[in-house]
Amino acid sequence: MEKSKTMAKSKTNFFPNFSWAIPKAFADPLSTCRFEQGDTLYEKESAYNLPWSDVRKIPGRAIQVLSPSRGVSSKTPGQDDSAFAENWNSEVIFELRDLQGDKCDSVTTTQGRLYSFLWLGNEDILDGDTDSPPVPRSASALKKLLPEATKLFSAELLPDPDQIRFFLPADLAAGLYHDKYLNVKEKLQAEFETTVQLEPAGILGGSTPFLPTVHVASFTMKNTTGDLVEDALQSVLYKPAPGRKGVARFRLKTHGLLM
Repeated sequence: MEKSKTMAKSKTNFFPNFSWAIPKAFADPLSTCRFEQGDTLYEKESAYNLPWSDVRKIPGRAIQVLSPSRGVSSKTPGQDDSAFAENWNSEVIFELRDLQGDKCDSVTTTQGRLYSFLWLGNEDILDGDTDSPPVPRSASALKKLLPEATKLFSAELLPDPDQIRFFLPADLAAGLYHDKYLNVKEKLQAEFETTVQLEPAGILGGSTPFLPTVHVASFTMKNTTGDLVEDALQSVLYKPAPGRKGVARFRLKTHGLLM
């Protein structure tokens, strides 16, 4: 089996909310729902730090993707939801190996079923005779639910006369949504006394789940005003079209919810 990239033993190197240990290096496959030939994944975090001879001593399983071949996408990961939805039902072939035994199964299924298996850990979901899992909701779908999402956060952090709250959809795997979250976090922490919280959007429930990488980001600022916070947010969120002149058309509500 192809040796995977060695990485330090730190939970910050892995995505939360997955049954399998998924390194942050797999952000692009997660954001586009496309695992490709040569991708190697382990059930346990510790397996990524060992040579193959020692990996075989660890309880758990490994996946090596055989198909599709590696390709170049014309879309930036996280740019929109279409690539993810298009890949969800596309074919993927991989080997599922028991690390401590001789069992090695060749599995032909869909990218969506593989994603769901890595997420939920239920091997039955790989069976094509079972109902196909629905395409999970993305960070863009979360925007419409931000007023409800405020209920995710602790009561003692609810707005008072000395606090301003800003809620932002974040996807830890999708480049654009992740970058926006990091930029807002850096700006608000630099300008104000800011507390940051991340909660999985899945807590919101619903018949169709959210992607496990999608979170509600909450920023709580003390001893400031809504106008000052909005000005700070505009400086990192507003990107005027090239050549546009006149009054800036910045609408904060297209990005998040200020309370």
